[in-house]
Amino acid sequence: LTYFIGTKKSSVIISFLIILLLLFTYTRSSLIYHDIEEIRIIAKNIILMPIFSLIGIFGIIYILRKDFSSNITSIINIVSVTVVILIIFQIGLFSMVNNTSLEESEKFLNIPIFQADESIQKPDVYLLLLDAYSGEITLENDFSYDNSKFYKQLEERGFFVQQESFSNYPNTELSMPSIMNMGYIDFIQKIQGEESSDRGLTQKLWNENKVMQIFNANEYEIHSFHGRLGSSSDMVTENYCEYYLDLNPELMNSLVNFYVPLSIIRTTFLENAHYETVTCVLDTMINFEKKTDQPIYMHMHIRFPHQPLIFDSEGNKIDEPVSSNRFDSELKDAYLQQLIFANKKTIEIIDSIQQKNPDAVIILMSDHGGRFGINWEDPSELDYFSALNNLNALYFPGKETYFPMDVSPVNIFRIFFNLYFESDYEILDEILIWYVP
Repeated sequence: LTYFIGTKKSSVIISFLIILLLLFTYTRSSLIYHDIEEIRIIAKNIILMPIFSLIGIFGIIYILRKDFSSNITSIINIVSVTVVILIIFQIGLFSMVNNTSLEESEKFLNIPIFQADESIQKPDVYLLLLDAYSGEITLENDFSYDNSKFYKQLEERGFFVQQESFSNYPNTELSMPSIMNMGYIDFIQKIQGEESSDRGLTQKLWNENKVMQIFNANEYEIHSFHGRLGSSSDMVTENYCEYYLDLNPELMNSLVNFYVPLSIIRTTFLENAHYETVTCVLDTMINFEKKTDQPIYMHMHIRFPHQPLIFDSEGNKIDEPVSSNRFDSELKDAYLQQLIFANKKTIEIIDSIQQKNPDAVIILMSDHGGRFGINWEDPSELDYFSALNNLNALYFPGKETYFPMDVSPVNIFRIFFNLYFESDYEILDEILIWYVP
Protein backbone atom coordinates (compact mmCIF):
# COMPACT_ATOMS: atom_id res chain seq x y z
CA LEU A 1 0.00 0.00 0.00
CA THR A 2 2.83 2.39 0.84
CA TYR A 3 4.28 1.84 -2.65
CA PHE A 4 1.02 2.89 -4.31
CA ILE A 5 -0.50 5.55 -2.05
CA GLY A 6 2.24 6.59 0.40
CA THR A 7 2.90 5.97 4.08
CA LYS A 8 0.33 8.29 5.63
CA LYS A 9 -2.72 7.02 3.78
CA SER A 10 -1.54 3.41 4.09
CA SER A 11 -1.34 3.69 7.87
CA VAL A 12 -4.75 5.38 8.04
CA ILE A 13 -6.38 2.67 5.88
CA ILE A 14 -4.83 -0.18 7.87
CA SER A 15 -5.87 1.42 11.17
CA PHE A 16 -9.37 2.03 9.81
CA LEU A 17 -9.73 -1.63 8.73
CA ILE A 18 -8.51 -2.91 12.11
CA ILE A 19 -11.01 -0.67 13.92
CA LEU A 20 -13.72 -1.87 11.54
CA LEU A 21 -12.86 -5.51 12.30
CA LEU A 22 -13.06 -4.80 16.04
CA LEU A 23 -16.44 -3.11 15.62
CA PHE A 24 -17.66 -6.02 13.50
CA THR A 25 -16.60 -8.66 16.04
CA TYR A 26 -18.04 -6.78 19.02
CA THR A 27 -21.31 -6.17 17.18
CA ARG A 28 -21.53 -9.81 16.13
CA SER A 29 -20.70 -11.19 19.57
CA SER A 30 -23.15 -8.89 21.37
CA LEU A 31 -26.02 -9.84 19.04
CA ILE A 32 -25.43 -13.56 18.46
CA TYR A 33 -26.45 -14.58 22.01
CA HIS A 34 -29.07 -11.88 22.55
CA ASP A 35 -32.07 -12.78 24.70
CA ILE A 36 -34.46 -11.80 21.88
CA GLU A 37 -34.11 -14.43 19.17
CA GLU A 38 -35.24 -12.08 16.37
CA ILE A 39 -32.27 -9.80 17.10
CA ARG A 40 -29.84 -12.73 16.74
CA ILE A 41 -30.68 -12.87 13.02
CA ILE A 42 -28.89 -9.54 12.55
CA ALA A 43 -25.66 -11.20 13.73
CA LYS A 44 -25.63 -13.47 10.65
CA ASN A 45 -22.75 -12.82 8.23
CA ILE A 46 -25.19 -12.48 5.34
CA ILE A 47 -26.53 -9.30 7.01
CA LEU A 48 -23.55 -7.90 8.93
CA MET A 49 -20.86 -8.43 6.28
CA PRO A 50 -22.52 -6.35 3.50
CA ILE A 51 -23.12 -3.53 6.01
CA PHE A 52 -19.52 -3.44 7.23
CA SER A 53 -18.14 -4.02 3.72
CA LEU A 54 -19.98 -0.91 2.48
CA ILE A 55 -18.67 1.08 5.43
CA GLY A 56 -15.17 -0.17 4.59
CA ILE A 57 -15.42 0.69 0.89
CA PHE A 58 -16.78 4.22 1.49
CA GLY A 59 -14.25 4.76 4.27
CA ILE A 60 -11.31 3.81 2.04
CA ILE A 61 -12.62 6.04 -0.77
CA TYR A 62 -12.88 8.93 1.72
CA ILE A 63 -9.32 8.33 2.96
CA LEU A 64 -7.93 8.21 -0.59
CA ARG A 65 -9.56 11.52 -1.48
CA LYS A 66 -8.63 13.39 1.70
CA ASP A 67 -5.32 15.14 2.39
CA PHE A 68 -3.91 14.36 5.83
CA SER A 69 -1.51 16.45 7.87
CA SER A 70 1.93 15.11 8.71
CA ASN A 71 0.97 14.34 12.33
CA ILE A 72 -1.90 11.93 11.44
CA THR A 73 0.27 8.90 12.32
CA SER A 74 0.96 10.35 15.77
CA ILE A 75 -2.76 10.88 16.32
CA ILE A 76 -3.52 7.27 15.33
CA ASN A 77 -0.73 6.01 17.63
CA ILE A 78 -2.18 7.99 20.56
CA VAL A 79 -5.63 6.51 19.89
CA SER A 80 -4.11 2.98 19.71
CA VAL A 81 -2.19 3.41 22.97
CA THR A 82 -5.38 4.72 24.63
CA VAL A 83 -7.32 1.63 23.50
CA VAL A 84 -4.59 -0.68 24.85
CA ILE A 85 -4.53 1.19 28.18
CA LEU A 86 -8.32 0.85 28.46
CA ILE A 87 -8.09 -2.92 27.86
CA ILE A 88 -5.32 -3.27 30.47
CA PHE A 89 -7.42 -1.20 32.90
CA GLN A 90 -10.44 -3.49 32.30
CA ILE A 91 -8.30 -6.58 32.94
CA GLY A 92 -6.84 -5.06 36.09
CA LEU A 93 -10.25 -3.97 37.39
CA PHE A 94 -11.70 -7.44 36.73
CA SER A 95 -8.74 -9.07 38.50
CA MET A 96 -9.16 -6.84 41.55
CA VAL A 97 -12.92 -7.38 41.80
CA ASN A 98 -12.68 -11.15 41.16
CA ASN A 99 -9.49 -11.91 43.05
CA THR A 100 -10.65 -14.87 45.11
CA SER A 101 -7.65 -16.76 46.47
CA LEU A 102 -7.30 -20.49 47.03
CA GLU A 103 -6.66 -19.84 50.72
CA GLU A 104 -10.28 -18.74 51.17
CA SER A 105 -11.51 -22.12 49.95
CA GLU A 106 -9.19 -24.15 52.23
CA LYS A 107 -11.49 -23.88 55.24
CA PHE A 108 -14.38 -25.24 53.17
CA LEU A 109 -12.49 -28.11 51.53
CA ASN A 110 -10.72 -29.36 54.67
CA ILE A 111 -8.64 -32.00 52.82
CA PRO A 112 -5.42 -32.71 54.77
CA ILE A 113 -2.35 -33.53 52.67
CA PHE A 114 -0.58 -36.58 54.10
CA GLN A 115 2.52 -38.69 53.53
CA ALA A 116 1.94 -42.42 53.56
CA ASP A 117 4.14 -44.80 55.52
CA GLU A 118 7.29 -45.70 53.57
CA SER A 119 6.49 -49.40 53.94
CA ILE A 120 3.32 -49.03 51.87
CA GLN A 121 3.57 -50.20 48.27
CA LYS A 122 2.55 -47.27 46.09
CA PRO A 123 0.89 -48.35 42.84
CA ASP A 124 1.02 -46.50 39.53
CA VAL A 125 -2.29 -44.73 38.97
CA TYR A 126 -3.93 -43.89 35.65
CA LEU A 127 -6.96 -41.60 35.40
CA LEU A 128 -8.64 -42.08 32.01
CA LEU A 129 -11.34 -39.42 31.88
CA LEU A 130 -13.52 -39.33 28.78
CA ASP A 131 -15.27 -35.97 28.61
CA ALA A 132 -19.06 -36.06 28.00
CA TYR A 133 -19.29 -39.88 27.81
CA SER A 134 -22.92 -40.85 28.40
CA GLY A 135 -23.82 -43.57 30.88
CA GLU A 136 -25.61 -46.84 30.11
CA ILE A 137 -29.08 -45.55 31.06
CA THR A 138 -28.92 -42.60 28.66
CA LEU A 139 -27.40 -44.63 25.82
CA GLU A 140 -30.17 -47.19 26.10
CA ASN A 141 -33.15 -44.87 26.61
CA ASP A 142 -32.16 -41.84 24.58
CA PHE A 143 -29.91 -43.37 21.88
CA SER A 144 -31.38 -46.90 21.71
CA TYR A 145 -27.81 -48.20 21.95
CA ASP A 146 -26.70 -51.26 23.91
CA ASN A 147 -23.26 -50.56 25.38
CA SER A 148 -23.06 -53.87 27.27
CA LYS A 149 -20.28 -55.22 25.00
CA PHE A 150 -17.93 -52.45 26.14
CA TYR A 151 -18.90 -52.95 29.79
CA LYS A 152 -18.29 -56.69 29.43
CA GLN A 153 -14.83 -56.05 27.94
CA LEU A 154 -14.01 -53.92 30.98
CA GLU A 155 -15.26 -56.58 33.42
CA GLU A 156 -13.16 -59.22 31.62
CA ARG A 157 -10.14 -57.04 32.37
CA GLY A 158 -10.94 -56.92 36.08
CA PHE A 159 -12.91 -53.66 36.25
CA PHE A 160 -15.78 -52.96 38.58
CA VAL A 161 -18.32 -51.24 36.33
CA GLN A 162 -21.01 -49.23 38.08
CA GLN A 163 -24.23 -49.78 36.15
CA GLU A 164 -26.13 -46.75 37.46
CA SER A 165 -23.53 -44.04 37.84
CA PHE A 166 -24.08 -40.28 38.02
CA SER A 167 -21.74 -37.31 37.99
CA ASN A 168 -22.11 -34.81 40.79
CA TYR A 169 -22.31 -31.86 38.38
CA PRO A 170 -23.57 -31.57 34.77
CA ASN A 171 -20.57 -29.59 33.42
CA THR A 172 -16.80 -29.90 33.42
CA GLU A 173 -16.20 -26.50 35.05
CA LEU A 174 -17.48 -27.74 38.42
CA SER A 175 -17.30 -31.50 37.96
CA MET A 176 -13.50 -31.63 37.53
CA PRO A 177 -12.61 -29.37 40.50
CA SER A 178 -15.00 -31.48 42.59
CA ILE A 179 -13.46 -34.82 41.51
CA MET A 180 -9.87 -33.62 41.86
CA ASN A 181 -10.45 -31.98 45.24
CA MET A 182 -12.54 -34.88 46.60
CA GLY A 183 -15.34 -32.59 47.74
CA TYR A 184 -18.36 -30.55 46.79
CA ILE A 185 -17.53 -26.99 45.83
CA ASP A 186 -20.86 -25.27 46.46
CA PHE A 187 -18.95 -22.99 48.84
CA ILE A 188 -17.98 -20.98 45.74
CA GLN A 189 -21.36 -19.23 45.75
CA LYS A 190 -20.79 -18.31 49.40
CA ILE A 191 -17.41 -16.79 48.55
CA GLN A 192 -18.27 -15.16 45.21
CA GLY A 193 -22.05 -14.73 45.39
CA GLU A 194 -24.73 -16.66 43.52
CA GLU A 195 -24.78 -14.28 40.54
CA SER A 196 -21.04 -14.40 39.89
CA SER A 197 -19.97 -15.72 36.48
CA ASP A 198 -16.26 -15.61 37.31
CA ARG A 199 -14.66 -19.04 36.87
CA GLY A 200 -11.25 -18.00 38.15
CA LEU A 201 -11.52 -19.81 41.48
CA THR A 202 -12.87 -23.03 39.94
CA GLN A 203 -9.93 -23.03 37.51
CA LYS A 204 -7.47 -22.46 40.37
CA LEU A 205 -9.05 -25.35 42.28
CA TRP A 206 -8.85 -27.49 39.14
CA ASN A 207 -5.23 -26.61 38.49
CA GLU A 208 -3.83 -26.75 42.04
CA ASN A 209 -5.97 -29.68 43.13
CA LYS A 210 -5.69 -31.76 46.29
CA VAL A 211 -5.31 -35.12 44.52
CA MET A 212 -2.15 -34.02 42.72
CA GLN A 213 -0.89 -32.38 45.92
CA ILE A 214 -1.18 -35.73 47.73
CA PHE A 215 0.55 -37.60 44.92
CA ASN A 216 3.27 -34.95 44.85
CA ALA A 217 3.74 -35.19 48.64
CA ASN A 218 4.19 -38.96 48.24
CA GLU A 219 6.95 -38.58 45.61
CA TYR A 220 4.89 -39.55 42.59
CA GLU A 221 5.86 -38.44 39.14
CA ILE A 222 2.81 -36.63 37.75
CA HIS A 223 2.21 -36.87 34.01
CA SER A 224 -0.46 -34.84 32.31
CA PHE A 225 -1.56 -33.27 29.04
CA HIS A 226 -1.28 -29.68 28.00
CA GLY A 227 -3.89 -27.05 28.82
CA ARG A 228 -7.03 -27.09 30.91
CA LEU A 229 -7.60 -30.83 30.37
CA GLY A 230 -4.50 -31.50 32.42
CA SER A 231 -2.75 -29.15 34.80
CA SER A 232 -0.14 -26.46 34.27
CA SER A 233 0.86 -26.66 37.91
CA ASP A 234 4.49 -26.94 38.96
CA MET A 235 3.57 -30.33 40.46
CA VAL A 236 3.42 -31.85 36.97
CA THR A 237 6.60 -33.67 35.96
CA GLU A 238 5.83 -33.76 32.25
CA ASN A 239 3.09 -32.44 29.96
CA TYR A 240 2.30 -34.01 26.60
CA CYS A 241 0.59 -32.91 23.36
CA GLU A 242 1.24 -29.18 23.58
CA TYR A 243 -0.93 -26.77 21.63
CA TYR A 244 0.06 -24.41 18.84
CA LEU A 245 2.62 -21.82 19.98
CA ASP A 246 2.05 -23.13 23.52
CA LEU A 247 -1.16 -21.05 23.63
CA ASN A 248 -3.76 -21.62 26.29
CA PRO A 249 -6.46 -23.60 24.41
CA GLU A 250 -9.27 -21.47 25.87
CA LEU A 251 -7.50 -18.32 24.69
CA MET A 252 -6.94 -19.81 21.23
CA ASN A 253 -10.60 -20.84 20.94
CA SER A 254 -11.75 -17.42 22.10
CA LEU A 255 -9.53 -15.58 19.63
CA VAL A 256 -10.66 -17.74 16.72
CA ASN A 257 -14.36 -17.59 17.65
CA PHE A 258 -14.24 -13.86 18.27
CA TYR A 259 -12.11 -12.52 15.42
CA VAL A 260 -12.71 -14.96 12.56
CA PRO A 261 -16.07 -14.00 11.06
CA LEU A 262 -16.54 -16.98 8.73
CA SER A 263 -17.86 -20.03 10.58
CA ILE A 264 -16.42 -22.48 8.04
CA ILE A 265 -12.89 -21.14 8.72
CA ARG A 266 -13.44 -21.18 12.49
CA THR A 267 -14.82 -24.71 12.40
CA THR A 268 -12.05 -26.03 10.17
CA PHE A 269 -9.29 -24.47 12.28
CA LEU A 270 -10.67 -25.60 15.64
CA GLU A 271 -11.68 -29.06 14.42
CA ASN A 272 -8.24 -29.69 12.91
CA ALA A 273 -6.63 -28.63 16.18
CA HIS A 274 -9.02 -30.89 18.12
CA TYR A 275 -8.39 -33.84 15.78
CA GLU A 276 -4.62 -33.53 16.21
CA THR A 277 -4.93 -33.19 19.99
CA VAL A 278 -7.20 -36.22 20.42
CA THR A 279 -5.01 -38.33 18.13
CA CYS A 280 -1.89 -37.25 20.02
CA VAL A 281 -3.41 -38.07 23.43
CA LEU A 282 -4.60 -41.54 22.32
CA ASP A 283 -1.27 -42.42 20.69
CA THR A 284 0.69 -41.12 23.70
CA MET A 285 -1.32 -43.25 26.10
CA ILE A 286 -1.06 -46.43 24.03
CA ASN A 287 2.71 -46.06 23.63
CA PHE A 288 3.50 -44.63 27.08
CA GLU A 289 6.55 -46.09 28.84
CA LYS A 290 7.75 -45.33 32.35
CA LYS A 291 11.26 -43.87 32.45
CA THR A 292 12.03 -44.23 36.17
CA ASP A 293 11.27 -46.52 39.13
CA GLN A 294 9.21 -43.85 40.89
CA PRO A 295 5.46 -44.39 41.08
CA ILE A 296 3.50 -42.33 38.55
CA TYR A 297 0.13 -40.65 38.40
CA MET A 298 -1.06 -40.27 34.80
CA HIS A 299 -3.83 -37.68 34.39
CA MET A 300 -5.51 -38.21 31.01
CA HIS A 301 -8.52 -35.95 30.60
CA ILE A 302 -9.49 -36.00 26.93
CA ARG A 303 -12.26 -33.88 25.37
CA PHE A 304 -13.70 -36.95 23.71
CA PRO A 305 -16.35 -38.17 22.78
CA HIS A 306 -17.27 -34.55 23.53
CA GLN A 307 -17.97 -32.36 20.49
CA PRO A 308 -16.73 -31.52 17.89
CA LEU A 309 -17.92 -34.75 16.27
CA ILE A 310 -15.19 -35.45 13.74
CA PHE A 311 -14.50 -39.20 14.09
CA ASP A 312 -16.54 -42.07 12.72
CA SER A 313 -16.74 -45.41 14.56
CA GLU A 314 -13.44 -46.56 12.98
CA GLY A 315 -11.58 -43.37 13.80
CA ASN A 316 -11.63 -41.90 10.30
CA LYS A 317 -11.83 -38.12 10.17
CA ILE A 318 -15.19 -36.95 8.86
CA ASP A 319 -14.68 -34.73 5.82
CA GLU A 320 -17.89 -32.76 6.19
CA PRO A 321 -17.78 -30.92 9.55
CA VAL A 322 -20.75 -31.61 11.79
CA SER A 323 -22.39 -28.78 13.74
CA SER A 324 -20.68 -28.23 17.09
CA ASN A 325 -23.90 -27.13 18.81
CA ARG A 326 -24.23 -29.67 21.61
CA PHE A 327 -27.91 -28.78 22.06
CA ASP A 328 -28.79 -30.03 18.58
CA SER A 329 -30.53 -33.40 19.08
CA GLU A 330 -29.94 -34.28 15.41
CA LEU A 331 -26.27 -34.88 16.21
CA LYS A 332 -26.96 -38.03 18.22
CA ASP A 333 -25.84 -40.48 15.53
CA ALA A 334 -22.57 -38.63 14.98
CA TYR A 335 -21.95 -38.60 18.75
CA LEU A 336 -22.71 -42.33 18.95
CA GLN A 337 -20.18 -43.09 16.20
CA GLN A 338 -17.53 -41.12 18.07
CA LEU A 339 -18.40 -42.90 21.34
CA ILE A 340 -17.97 -46.31 19.66
CA PHE A 341 -14.51 -45.24 18.51
CA ALA A 342 -13.78 -44.01 22.06
CA ASN A 343 -14.66 -47.51 23.34
CA LYS A 344 -12.21 -49.10 20.92
CA LYS A 345 -9.30 -46.80 21.81
CA THR A 346 -10.02 -47.03 25.54
CA ILE A 347 -9.70 -50.82 25.45
CA GLU A 348 -6.40 -50.47 23.53
CA ILE A 349 -5.08 -48.07 26.19
CA ILE A 350 -6.16 -50.34 29.05
CA ASP A 351 -4.61 -53.41 27.40
CA SER A 352 -1.36 -51.49 26.93
CA ILE A 353 -1.28 -50.40 30.59
CA GLN A 354 -2.15 -53.83 31.98
CA GLN A 355 0.34 -55.59 29.73
CA LYS A 356 3.17 -53.38 31.00
CA ASN A 357 1.99 -53.13 34.61
CA PRO A 358 -0.89 -55.40 35.75
CA ASP A 359 -0.72 -53.92 39.27
CA ALA A 360 -1.48 -50.35 38.13
CA VAL A 361 -4.71 -48.76 39.34
CA ILE A 362 -6.92 -47.56 36.48
CA ILE A 363 -9.81 -45.13 36.99
CA LEU A 364 -12.01 -44.88 33.90
CA MET A 365 -14.80 -42.34 34.09
CA SER A 366 -16.55 -39.37 32.53
CA ASP A 367 -17.13 -36.00 34.16
CA HIS A 368 -20.76 -35.82 32.91
CA GLY A 369 -23.04 -37.16 30.17
CA GLY A 370 -23.52 -36.12 26.55
CA ARG A 371 -26.24 -33.48 27.27
CA PHE A 372 -28.04 -33.35 23.91
CA GLY A 373 -31.01 -30.99 23.59
CA ILE A 374 -31.09 -30.11 27.28
CA ASN A 375 -33.38 -27.45 28.65
CA TRP A 376 -31.13 -26.05 31.37
CA GLU A 377 -33.69 -23.62 32.80
CA ASP A 378 -36.55 -26.12 33.04
CA PRO A 379 -35.03 -29.62 32.84
CA SER A 380 -37.12 -32.75 32.36
CA GLU A 381 -36.25 -36.10 33.93
CA LEU A 382 -34.60 -37.11 30.65
CA ASP A 383 -32.48 -33.92 30.77
CA TYR A 384 -31.20 -34.89 34.23
CA PHE A 385 -30.19 -38.34 32.97
CA SER A 386 -28.64 -36.92 29.80
CA ALA A 387 -26.42 -34.56 31.77
CA LEU A 388 -25.59 -36.60 34.87
CA ASN A 389 -25.61 -40.29 33.86
CA ASN A 390 -21.90 -41.00 33.34
CA LEU A 391 -19.30 -43.74 32.92
CA ASN A 392 -17.62 -45.10 36.04
CA ALA A 393 -15.35 -48.18 35.88
CA LEU A 394 -12.56 -48.89 38.36
CA TYR A 395 -9.65 -51.33 38.35
CA PHE A 396 -8.26 -51.59 41.91
CA PRO A 397 -6.09 -54.75 41.84
CA GLY A 398 -5.79 -56.53 45.17
CA LYS A 399 -8.56 -54.46 46.78
CA GLU A 400 -11.63 -56.03 45.21
CA THR A 401 -12.81 -57.54 48.53
CA TYR A 402 -12.93 -54.14 50.27
CA PHE A 403 -14.41 -52.22 47.39
CA PRO A 404 -17.85 -50.56 47.84
CA MET A 405 -20.47 -51.31 45.20
CA ASP A 406 -21.70 -47.73 44.89
CA VAL A 407 -19.15 -45.02 44.11
CA SER A 408 -19.87 -41.34 43.51
CA PRO A 409 -17.19 -39.39 41.55
CA VAL A 410 -16.58 -37.09 44.50
CA ASN A 411 -15.48 -40.14 46.55
CA ILE A 412 -13.33 -42.00 44.02
CA PHE A 413 -9.97 -40.68 45.20
CA ARG A 414 -11.09 -40.75 48.85
CA ILE A 415 -11.72 -44.49 48.44
CA PHE A 416 -8.45 -44.99 46.56
CA PHE A 417 -6.31 -43.25 49.22
CA ASN A 418 -8.13 -45.07 52.03
CA LEU A 419 -7.57 -48.48 50.42
CA TYR A 420 -4.00 -48.08 49.18
CA PHE A 421 -2.46 -45.40 51.45
CA GLU A 422 -4.35 -46.26 54.66
CA SER A 423 -5.72 -42.73 54.96
CA ASP A 424 -8.96 -42.07 56.79
CA TYR A 425 -10.99 -39.80 54.52
CA GLU A 426 -14.71 -39.61 55.22
CA ILE A 427 -16.92 -41.03 52.45
CA LEU A 428 -19.34 -38.26 51.49
CA ASP A 429 -23.03 -38.68 50.77
CA GLU A 430 -23.88 -38.67 47.08
CA ILE A 431 -25.39 -35.36 45.96
CA LEU A 432 -26.26 -34.44 42.37
CA ILE A 433 -26.13 -30.68 41.84
CA TRP A 434 -27.85 -28.98 38.89
CA TYR A 435 -26.97 -25.49 37.76
CA VAL A 436 -27.45 -23.33 34.68
CA PRO A 437 -24.10 -22.76 32.98
